[in-house]
Amino acid sequence: MKILVEDTIPFGREYMNTLGDTVLYSWQSLRPEMLGNTDYLVVRSTTQVDSTLLQHADTLRFVTTATAGTNHLDKASLEAAGIQWDSAGGCNAVAVAEYVISALLRAEEAGHVDLSSATVGIVGAGHVGSALASRLDCLKIAYQLCDPPLEDAGDARDFCTLDDILTCDIISLHVPLITNGDHPTLNLIDHAALSTLTDKQVLINACRGEVVDESALLTRLSQPAAPVYVTDVYWREPDINMAVIDAAWLATPHIAGHSVEGKTRGTQMVYEQLCGLMEKPVALALNDFLEPVAPLAVTLEHPQRDRLSRTDLRHLFFSIYDINEDDRYFRQAMAESNQFAALRKAYRVRRECSAYTLQLNAAVSDGIRAQLQCLGFTLQFP
Repeated sequence: MKILVEDTIPFGREYMNTLGDTVLYSWQSLRPEMLGNTDYLVVRSTTQVDSTLLQHADTLRFVTTATAGTNHLDKASLEAAGIQWDSAGGCNAVAVAEYVISALLRAEEAGHVDLSSATVGIVGAGHVGSALASRLDCLKIAYQLCDPPLEDAGDARDFCTLDDILTCDIISLHVPLITNGDHPTLNLIDHAALSTLTDKQVLINACRGEVVDESALLTRLSQPAAPVYVTDVYWREPDINMAVIDAAWLATPHIAGHSVEGKTRGTQMVYEQLCGLMEKPVALALNDFLEPVAPLAVTLEHPQRDRLSRTDLRHLFFSIYDINEDDRYFRQAMAESNQFAALRKAYRVRRECSAYTLQLNAAVSDGIRAQLQCLGFTLQFP
């Protein structure tokens, strides 16, 4: 039983060694001949699995990706070869939602929006969109959802149209890249959509670069009263157009979902998939691998308010994850040389809110306690 695993997958060897003969291959080095006598293949999003790669995969029975996205998997070729496939859909949903919250708090601090009265338009209500909606509920920030495929499938949530979303103060994109069918997302935000946006609005793309028409975007951002653009994704990654970075207010190298928990959760999910296929018990969990984080001492300026003050929320959240840090480092690194792929591979250690125990130096209101727990924190009092 041979399991071939990309070496960038966190704890890939440790997880998969419990199931069979595990062989690691180096990032971006996978060749067709390496799949000979392989039963299971575990990849990440930078490995293209297509008919060329599969030409020697005579014993391969299952391919899975330890990432939420699946655009790198040629499903038609896999299915034609009789090879099952799966993904770690939702593994990084919390990390992306926290990335967006950090962007919103920075946008408010910069005077672009007022979150006390703003509405966030969420395009895509799957794993990530739902995780974001949950956190906006925690923070009492209004939002609307748009997801025609889920609406057509009978999802009972209250959905609106894309035209409605385009009137929101913040528009946050969380859809997969779909190039055909009834609901394509390629160039979903096109010239017509961009022309309706103003400098009173923030557009956030943390899904796929191709969801926004890049040419139309650059034109609109060069015009008067352009929207504020925050992006983590680009066309033609890793050979991206540097002009997009220059035009964006905040730009990061496709790392919105790259928390330690998000990446390790992806490994956990593919491990569980293999356990199911092999009819073996699930014997490992995230806590077997994740290092505990030291408690974080927190002093709130307004502990008795019914909800977190914006000052307290910014101070706390930026101590966990500050998008500005990633934006500054990305711009500096890209100015020196095009290091997009390397930046993603060597991304810093980033933990989710759920990793932290907050040591609060005074009693807090029930409302604040509920908000902090809703965001995922564990609370500790003197």
